[in-house]
Amino acid sequence: MNVHPLAAVLSAREVQEQWLRRSIALVPCGHAFAAVRMPTNLVHTAARTREPEQIRIYLTHTLHGPVLTDRTTHHHYALIPPHTPPINHPHTRYLGTNTYLGLPRPDLTHPTTHHRCHWIIPPNSQQLCPPQAVTALLRRAVR
Repeated sequence: MNVHPLAAVLSAREVQEQWLRRSIALVPCGHAFAAVRMPTNLVHTAARTREPEQIRIYLTHTLHGPVLTDRTTHHHYALIPPHTPPINHPHTRYLGTNTYLGLPRPDLTHPTTHHRCHWIIPPNSQQLCPPQAVTALLRRAVR
């Protein structure tokens, strides 16, 4: 199993051990990436659909970077460049320095009964979501 490129702040061994035990690695934000936590219903509103494949297509064309979802807490997380100024929007939370995010194994790209988190858009190399794209998605959701 390859080490996630965004998990660079942890050793490859630490990430591998976490993925083997729980299929998710707890990684500090603010180093290789920051994140914006958005309620799932907000993402559905912006995408104008609840259909998973249509949401994946919408997010791929809108955010241009990695997005994961947690079906237990009903949140989506867009990974953005570290040191990006916080995106202030009602119902969202900026995750930067001094916060952690659980990153699923890179192969978890569809919901399963055994895993609470999966990638909607898996990471590719070091490309992250442009902050302005996340802001545009949030504006569309409140129109």
